[in-house]
Amino acid sequence: MKELRRTPRPHSEPSLIGSEALSATAAGAVLGPWRDQLTAIALAFLASLGWGCADFLGGLRTRSLPLRATVSGALMGGVLASGIGVVLLGGGWPGAGFILPAMLGGLASLVAFLTLYKALAIGSMSIVAPISATYPVVPVIYGLAQGERPAGIQIIGMALIVAGVLLASYAPGRREDEPVIVAAPDIAGVAGAPPESTSAGIVNVPSLLLAVVSALATGITLASVSKAADTSPYWGLIVMRGTGLAGILLFIAVARRGVGAPLTKLPGLLVIGALDTLATGLFAVASTYGYLSVVAVVASLFPLGTIALARLTLGERILPRQNVGVGVALTGVALIALG
Repeated sequence: MKELRRTPRPHSEPSLIGSEALSATAAGAVLGPWRDQLTAIALAFLASLGWGCADFLGGLRTRSLPLRATVSGALMGGVLASGIGVVLLGGGWPGAGFILPAMLGGLASLVAFLTLYKALAIGSMSIVAPISATYPVVPVIYGLAQGERPAGIQIIGMALIVAGVLLASYAPGRREDEPVIVAAPDIAGVAGAPPESTSAGIVNVPSLLLAVVSALATGITLASVSKAADTSPYWGLIVMRGTGLAGILLFIAVARRGVGAPLTKLPGLLVIGALDTLATGLFAVASTYGYLSVVAVVASLFPLGTIALARLTLGERILPRQNVGVGVALTGVALIALG
């Protein structure tokens, strides 16, 4: 595992001498990387749960509110939540190293969301959704380029997770009683009803290109979050969310359409944004404990949480292939942990 990019908190340990000290040192050398790996996996899994919940709640909101209202309200909640995180956990000014990657992440997340939504509007969901779900390839390649070398069993587990998520998300010939799951972490609201497609089932080049751009932008977002976390995951989040909020407000101003939602809807959107940002924060911290290539793949499990919530709260039917996808993905998580 890679060296931690954080300053360990001072702690006291019992004094050991002789063979006991050597045994403790040896145990620490063996258990330290294993403990860091499990911490990274656990935090990434919690991030996936947070993203899944935020996407589910955001999706419900987009059924009754304009898209711009959901995104801008959620980003406001993200700015507030990340501001609290900086006050409580951020410490002093960490230096400016996080600013550029955080700004890139904020802009990339908006590009990912807008291109995905447009792709859904003009193309077939059964084609767009699987393409958008390939975004973990970007942080995996970035991590490997930075010198990360996951174990062989972990690579197998990563492949199983991606395959399981794709299987659970794939929606050929979707009927109204089937859940809509589109892979888009970090910005809540894509898991709900997409715009009406005028070319359902038709393969068209623009929708394919937009789906590819969305996947690349999503991967860049997660890689940028990890890079900003090199300096500070907490300061990076507030800059990232602030950049995203500025971008969507500029978009609304240029379009001259207004936010499109009453203030009474704002508290719910703030909660969604706070939950979404908490999940992104967990992902950022996870990337300081383990390989980004592994953490990004584990965190991509979030559509499974959205599927479960759709089943439990809305009574939506879960297809057999989706259950198989869940099993395959969770098997992948177990293999990564064993690695």
